[in-house]
Formats: sequence, structure tokens, C-alpha cells
Amino acid sequence: METIIRPRAPFDFAATARFLRYTESEAVDIVTDDVYRRAIHFGKHPRLLKIVSRGTLSRPSLVITVEGRKGASETELGTAERLARRIFDTDHDLKKFRALVEDDPLMSKIEAMHRGLHIARWPTLFEALSISILSQQISTIVAMTLKRRMVERFGERLKSDGKTFYAFPRAEALRQTSVEDLRILGLSTSKAISIIELAKRVADGELDKDELNREENENLIARLITLRGIGRWTAEWALMLHFGRTDVFPAGDLALRGFVTKYYNNGRPMSEREIRSIATARWGEWASYAAVYCLAGLRAGIISLRD
Repeated sequence: METIIRPRAPFDFAATARFLRYTESEAVDIVTDDVYRRAIHFGKHPRLLKIVSRGTLSRPSLVITVEGRKGASETELGTAERLARRIFDTDHDLKKFRALVEDDPLMSKIEAMHRGLHIARWPTLFEALSISILSQQISTIVAMTLKRRMVERFGERLKSDGKTFYAFPRAEALRQTSVEDLRILGLSTSKAISIIELAKRVADGELDKDELNREENENLIARLITLRGIGRWTAEWALMLHFGRTDVFPAGDLALRGFVTKYYNNGRPMSEREIRSIATARWGEWASYAAVYCLAGLRAGIISLRD
């Protein structure tokens, strides 16, 4: 059995999937050609979610299947469809973002070169916060290496077509580990403690995703930063990359700060508050997309933060 979803156009499957698989160290989100695979928990055991792109930028189409047993039930297919819509943010109307930036020479150029790039999301809050904790104050490449080690050590695995796929570890698995177990993988003591404490709170049901999702941005950030190891930078990325908020601009991010300072303030330094103010004034409800497209422009070499 399979189900088909049609994302809002424009939708670039390959560009969006690449944001999930930023380095070759990626162990969970596996992308080859026009196929995305991910081991993910459907109940007690992991199943293989498979998403195949058969459409175009202007007429996108995604075919969703669930592999791993004889077949998927209608309930599982429904779950898979909701996951696919969440992971690829298929319902965001990027024509509105294009219209917003059309009078901005720089951002309109970046948008044109990355048209159809949607914000890819992590499906669970535990995964989003754990990866954000891993990414603090180190390069993305190093962070993804640490993620891979943690996934291969604590994540459940399944085999399909002779390949091994890993699910991101459940909170229940990591709550029982020790700081030393994570230190052996290369995590700092502080990051290890933060992830274990986060796992305990998630496993104990203290973070109700539906309740949190009803909070306004600032209230949600205030609640998240009460967690050990979660600062505003981490919380803002979680709002974008898990909750799907489109009006967040992580002003504490060094790359984003450098981008706004150089290109929108003539190189004069600004506080985080001032950067958020500029982002809100320029991009408003699409500030998250401005942030992601900025990073895409940096990776593609369209813009540079060097003098």
C-alpha cells in the first residue's frame, strides 16, 4: 500500500532533503537520488518510512510507503503521511515568501537560486533538542559525527534490501545510560548530562508536545530554556526545526548575525535584539525562511561573511 501527497508548489524535494543530510556522517535521514528513507518508530518497533519524489518543482508529488513487514495498515499509512508532511513542511506556501522578498535584491536572488527549498523538520522534540545540544559551539560536521555515534550506539536498527537503517534513539533508551557512556562517544560532560536529563523528562511525560505547541513563541522559548543545556539559540532552532514556526530568526547564530550585520547594517555590529528587530521588520512571518535561505546561500557561495 502507498499514499500520495502533493506539496504546495514550488517544492524542491532534493534541496529540502539535502538540509536533512548535511554531511556524509548522517545516519538517520538517508537520501539517494529522489528517495528518502528513515527508520522511525511506529509504536514499539521501528519501521522504514520511504518517500519517493515523482513530481516537479511546479507540480510536486510524493509517494509514501512503510516498509519492514508484510504491509502497512491504513493507520500506519496515515501516520506515515503526517510524518512526511511534517518532515518536509509540505504545506508552507513559499509563493508568499517569494512575494515578500521580491524587492530585496539580495534575498530575492537567494530565493530564486533555491526556489522550492522548504524547512526540513525533525519529527520529535527529543530529537530536535538533542541534536541542537550536540551542535552547540562546535562545527556542524563534528556535531553530525557525534550524532552518528550516538545513533549507532543507542538507536534501534532494521535491515532492508541488504542495508542497515538506524532510528534516532528513544528517550527511554538514553535516560538509562551514563555520562561516561556518552563521553566515550566524544560528547563533553555538560552535553552528556543535558541529554540524559532531557531524556528523563521526555520519558516521564513532562514535555507534552501538544501543550507546548499551543504556546506563543516567547512563552514556548521561556519554557524550553528551563531545561538544562537549552539556551535561547537552541530553543529558537527547535521552534523552527520541530514546531515549524516560520516567524523565528535565531539572532544568536553567528552566521545569521554576520549575514544581517554585513548585508543589512553596513557591517556595523548589533545586539541580538536589534538583529531580531531587523528580521521581524523585513521578513515578519517568514523570518525562519530568511534564516534557512541565508544558510543555503552561504553553503552555495552566493554570499560570504568574509570582508
